[in-house]
Amino acid sequence: MRRWPTYNLFRRHAEPDLVCAVPNDFPVPAFVTGEAWTYAGRIEAPSEAPPGFSAEIAERGAETRGFHLFHQLPAATTSPGEGWRAAG
Repeated sequence: MRRWPTYNLFRRHAEPDLVCAVPNDFPVPAFVTGEAWTYAGRIEAPSEAPPGFSAEIAERGAETRGFHLFHQLPAATTSPGEGWRAAG
């Protein structure tokens, strides 16, 4: 049985739908540091993943580059209190 990695999420200020997912045990990429990005929470289980996040693609990206960039899609729910929200 494979272990689900925890991903730390970082959101780009200028493009809020652009998210960088970094496995918890990987270093944060240099381009994510500074004022352009902000910590946006974490994914600890597949059920917590925001719309647009693909675990399979994230795993491949982490293996080759150490991170996974994706565009967060709008939530499929109509209730404003449901769906994934950034921490903080």
